[in-house]
This record gives sequence, structure tokens and C-alpha cells, in this order.
Amino acid sequence: MRKLYAILILIMFSNSFFGQHSTLTSNYLLNIFSINPAYAGQRRALDMTLFYRKQWLGTTGTPQTASILGSMEVKPKNLSIGFQFVNDNIGFTNTSSLKLALSYRVKIDRKRKIAFGIMPGYRRMFYDYRKLRTTTAGDGAFDVNTPNVFSFISSAGAFYYSKKMYIGLSSPEILNLSGNNPSVELNLIAGYIIKLNDQVVLKPSVLVREIKNSPTQFDVNVTAYFNEDLGVGLAYRNRDALVAYFDWVIDKKFKVGYAYDYSIGAIRKFNSGSHEIMLNYFFGKLSHAPSPRFF
Repeated sequence: MRKLYAILILIMFSNSFFGQHSTLTSNYLLNIFSINPAYAGQRRALDMTLFYRKQWLGTTGTPQTASILGSMEVKPKNLSIGFQFVNDNIGFTNTSSLKLALSYRVKIDRKRKIAFGIMPGYRRMFYDYRKLRTTTAGDGAFDVNTPNVFSFISSAGAFYYSKKMYIGLSSPEILNLSGNNPSVELNLIAGYIIKLNDQVVLKPSVLVREIKNSPTQFDVNVTAYFNEDLGVGLAYRNRDALVAYFDWVIDKKFKVGYAYDYSIGAIRKFNSGSHEIMLNYFFGKLSHAPSPRFF
């Protein structure tokens, strides 16, 4: 347990020493908007998603993430708006952020389009020192008047796609006006649709995350879709986990998803994996959703 707390504290404060990747959930496998603001409004009408992630079960103080996000197209045509609210808890640190997205799609030809998006927002970090156990009672360094840190942040991205493929480039925090700008993180995502027959479609995809002074992280994923209603997939995340996931569409509007991460790194001995649940609902008419449901 002591080793785990030491690891968690290192993760929380590592930005002071070297580049650190932003928090990644498996939700991006089911909703690209969670990592790329240019994806906003791809289904035209209002599209809402809720998800919750509990990481590294079996220990206390491990990360928990809850989020609500939504987007829709507005007038003029091809202009979309969206929002993301995320709440992260890890150890004695709580981080909440609210971002508003704006994206615009450009038609290249009948089959190809490209979208550009920005997502400025506000973040609050709260350190609850009352959760700490100090070796000296009444240690003044950890006063009960716990600090809040506020900052203005902004994400940005581009998303190119056709009916059979997509590729996107984004940064979860390209701007931070807190006075301590971190190294810019870049996320590259790509996927391709392979139709095996009228009932089965395969979607291999990849996510590469790069930041200065931090090891490259990548996900390699393969998802199989059956009758456009059920998607089942496996993913490998280097230095981190093996992921199994599924999403099931009910009546073409409601979607439920689940992902399980099996840790393969040094922290494996301290936990029994991570769980993530997603709920999604499409409020528009199905005829207003021309984009392929496979991404």
C-alpha cells in the first residue's frame, strides 16, 4: 500500500519534473469527441454521453473520473458546438474542468471532409490535505485551509474523414494560462473500416500520444461490429494495460458501453484492473445522422 501511494504522489506531481501525459480513459474508443474537439457535431443533432471510470480497483485513493459531454450542429450548416465537464479524483487531489467546443467542417469532395475545432475552458484543482496522514500531528505545512488552483486552458484539433477511414490530430492542453505552461501533448488517432459482409464490419485503429520528455504511448485496437448494433473490441496500451470493451446500440438511439483494463505495468500487483461505463443518447432523427456509426 505504501508503495502504491508513493507511485500516485509521483504521478500527481510529475509535471514539475518532466513531461507527463494527460489522463486517458478508454472512452475515446466509443466517442472520439472525448479527445478531439473537431469531432463535435458529427451526428448533426444533439448527442449526449455520460461515463464513469474507476481505476486500479482493490486499493484506496486510486483515480476516479466522471464526465458528461455533448455536441450538436447549429446554424449555419457545418458549424458545431459542444461541451465537456470532467471531474477527476486521485488521492487527495480533485480536478474539475469545463470546456466549450466550437468546430467547423469543410467539404473536400463528395466522400471526404475535414473539421477543425477549439475547446477553451476553465479548470479548478483542489488539494484536500485533510486526507493526508502526517508523521507529525498538526503539521503546519498541510493546513486544513486547503488550496485551490484555477487556470484557463484550451484544447484544439483537426479531424479528416471519409466513409471508410479517419485520421485526427489534437492536443488536450495546447494553452494553459495558469503561469506554468506544460509541454504540448499531441494525440494522433486513425482508423479504417473493413466490411467483411453485410453483418460484420471490422475497425482497426490506433492512438499515438507524444509529449516532450515522456515516453511515447500508443494504443492498438481492433473492433468488430455485428449488424451495426453490437461492437466488441480488444486494445493494447503499451506500458499500461490490455483493454476489452463493447458497446451496444438499442433502437438506434441509446448506446451503452463498458471497458475493462487489465494492468500489465509495474502497478499490476497492487490492483485488480480498471472499469469504465458509458451511456450515450442521440436526440435527433436518425435521418439527420449521416456519419457512419462505426466512428
